[in-house]
Amino acid sequence: MQFTKERGGAWAKAADIKSGTMCKIVDEATKAVSQFTNDDGTPKYQTVAKVRFEGGQDALNVSLNRATIYGLIDAFGEESKGWIGKPLTAQTEKITVAGKRVTVLYLVPEGFEVGEDEAGYVVIQRVGDEATAQEAIEEEKETEIAM
Repeated sequence: MQFTKERGGAWAKAADIKSGTMCKIVDEATKAVSQFTNDDGTPKYQTVAKVRFEGGQDALNVSLNRATIYGLIDAFGEESKGWIGKPLTAQTEKITVAGKRVTVLYLVPEGFEVGEDEAGYVVIQRVGDEATAQEAIEEEKETEIAM
């Protein structure tokens, strides 16, 4: 029989976290077996880090979603050791998944915000990135008109 180690400690519940709460990652992120499986029955994996939320005594396990991971990479680099101790803001949002309303948690670095890309996917981007891109398009149009 094959065994895997599970990460110890309590898990954060996104619905219990007030949006705007300051927090910080307190250890290196690791891959852990998820409660979900692939179509072929093999386990899915999740990226988990211990996070200490303002006002809380204990650090809690948090499954980091793709938007959060990519935002942390953009802010602090690809090595999760570099994410430790950096100030983050917890942002929560109610979404519908398979007909059920659930709360999703994003960990947002200072100077970043939750937004959407061109395809409508949630991203964590530097503040003003979307506006800067729109300004560049408008400047390009003005240049074409002037020629």
